[in-house]
Amino acid sequence: MEAFLTPQQREALIREHRKERDRKRGDRIKVVLWSDEGVSQTEIAHRLFISFDAVHGYLTAYQDEEGRLIPNYKGAQPILNEAESNQLNTHLEEQTYTKTKDIQAHILKTFGKEMGLTTIRSWLRVNKFSYKKPVLCPKGVDTEKQQAFIEHYHKLMNEAAMTGDPVLFVDAVHPTQQTQATYGWFKKGKDKEIETTAGRKRVNLIGALNLEDMDLVRKDFETIDSPAVIIFFRKVEAAYPDARVIHLIVDRAGYNTSREVEEFLKISRIELHLLPPRSPNLNPIERLWKIMHEYVSHNRVHDNFKAFKKALNLFFDETMQNIKEELISRITDDFQIIKSSESG
Repeated sequence: MEAFLTPQQREALIREHRKERDRKRGDRIKVVLWSDEGVSQTEIAHRLFISFDAVHGYLTAYQDEEGRLIPNYKGAQPILNEAESNQLNTHLEEQTYTKTKDIQAHILKTFGKEMGLTTIRSWLRVNKFSYKKPVLCPKGVDTEKQQAFIEHYHKLMNEAAMTGDPVLFVDAVHPTQQTQATYGWFKKGKDKEIETTAGRKRVNLIGALNLEDMDLVRKDFETIDSPAVIIFFRKVEAAYPDARVIHLIVDRAGYNTSREVEEFLKISRIELHLLPPRSPNLNPIERLWKIMHEYVSHNRVHDNFKAFKKALNLFFDETMQNIKEELISRITDDFQIIKSSESG
């Protein structure tokens, strides 16, 4: 075959081929370039591991259809029309299916149409559905009370900024010695075995976190009850000897709101601010406990309870100081309101 490309056309195709990331379109460009050099269609098919008919079709498309280098097929008509697709979209937002075949059965029952599983998965991707876990939310959450707390918190922080009074988030946590298996990078095709111990002893810990500097006041107890809370509050007061008022944000656990604690607060520099019921999303120290588990419990084995407590203390005494930037980025007061499972 004689050359049919102008020098300018050839140079443009070479530049295009260098930038092309689609293999099939790259093959089409090679067909044109090699044909222009006089390479036979049979040889080109051999070089690209494609059929002679494919080579002939690529070249014809380029020469007869104004330099077309992309496929010219329109694709099959969608099995579901627009109204049916919209109806399915609405249905899947209201009802959760765990198996694609159940969606397939619904389509057959509702529209009388048979769709293959591959076609359904393609439809789901196009309509922006993804396979993931649902977000669990507590039952009976009051969004108005959450919003009211957030507004109260921002007002409190503005006042604290003027007076210099510390604001701390308080919570109790009960980490156990038992290993927590979690996701990790493991060799494909091989299982990663992690030894476990029978130890189920736990540490009963109360912590108070200052988001300003990520300083943590903590103490562990045999049992967390009202006397333990009072002891802990005294420790917080000792940590802030110059503060006029120490603001503590706590949940509504009975030991935080007992008569004993109320009597103590009358002679204390501590002022309590109660979180709305069932609102762990408004207590950032919960995220610290999550990070603590990542460093102490996830895929880690502790031979005995003493070793486990040592690992906990290492995290709080040393690791926290070394990961301040991570803590600052992951533990914030950028609160997100969660809705009750009853509200849909």
